[in-house]
Amino acid sequence: MDMAFTLEESEIKNQVRKFVKKDLLPVYREVDKKGDLFGDVKEKFQSMNLLKIYFPEEYGGVGGTFVGLIIALKELGYGSIIPTTLLTGNSLVAWSLYNYGSDFLKTTYIPDLLSLKIPAGIAFTESDTGSDPKQLKTVAKKRAGGWLLNGSKKFITNSGTGGYLMLFALTDEGVTAFWVNSKHKGYKVGKRESFIHCGPLDNGELYLDDYFVPEDHVIGQVNKGFEILVRAEAIGKTGFCAGYVGLAERALDLAVKYANTRTHRGKPIGRKFQMIQVKLARMTTRVAAMNSYLYQVAAMVDQGKNFVPDAARLKLLVAEDVKEITADAMEIHGAYALSDEYEIGALFKAGIGVQVIMGASDIQRVIIANDILAKGRYDTE
Repeated sequence: MDMAFTLEESEIKNQVRKFVKKDLLPVYREVDKKGDLFGDVKEKFQSMNLLKIYFPEEYGGVGGTFVGLIIALKELGYGSIIPTTLLTGNSLVAWSLYNYGSDFLKTTYIPDLLSLKIPAGIAFTESDTGSDPKQLKTVAKKRAGGWLLNGSKKFITNSGTGGYLMLFALTDEGVTAFWVNSKHKGYKVGKRESFIHCGPLDNGELYLDDYFVPEDHVIGQVNKGFEILVRAEAIGKTGFCAGYVGLAERALDLAVKYANTRTHRGKPIGRKFQMIQVKLARMTTRVAAMNSYLYQVAAMVDQGKNFVPDAARLKLLVAEDVKEITADAMEIHGAYALSDEYEIGALFKAGIGVQVIMGASDIQRVIIANDILAKGRYDTE
């Protein structure tokens, strides 16, 4: 689908698409199995400096658009969801530092985040919290020169790789965001998680035991961290969805290829059986709708509009449609979908992740419903 991209954005699309076709797709199975890029593929990936697209030059970026970054993430998702996942964590953290961090945090850490020299993530979830800030048990107490943190987090990406986290803890009158280094005293890495939708990503538990955070490592205002969390997660949802739209496009392409080449009594099943055509029509329409809304939300970020409710709507749309698209593709392949010889089974399994990561679908429904109830009508502005 050709959107109204700028020349620079079109060049990004062509560059990343070429990388995916030439370098990523030939090794995607191993990438998905390892949960990481490797060798020459990793070097080429890092050399493209994709995270620098959106951020200003003063922090090591190139001053491009958020749409440009989303284009890159979607194209990567066509080959594997792993590189999209690797970039999304750093991008939402860099965005948060740029919009809420002190000059010290911006100049010290954003350049390394954009160049992928340090991995980063967001640490909010706890065993009993879900998306409710009132249920947080990790606390921060004021001390001379900073804060003392105690508590634990669960399902935190990049929590054990020696990277950095934007971590949320309860303070006197709300939630506050802190910049945490996993190598510092008082930080302990807990159990690593194993997931069915992807390879062994660095994700799991962390524990804080009198972890000291200097005053200049507070992100934004004290007690105002939940606003940062909501907006940062909206950025993350948009980037995350981009990768899964790419995955859905690949599932559609594989289904079309199979429907054109698999024959029944000498005729391709896509031409012979109307129910195959129904599925392909439904899949194509859903892919087109996801693409359109994805770039609409990305453009809202560039335009400085309130993108949070739309990011929730996008997340719900992509979660539901990817589930249906990959399921339809499985049915078109029939029993062959269960064979490792065919790619579609791996995409079906990977597609499960979008339904729960970055907020389950029912959480998005709550956000969407509260937004329209507050407005009193459907408002596209």
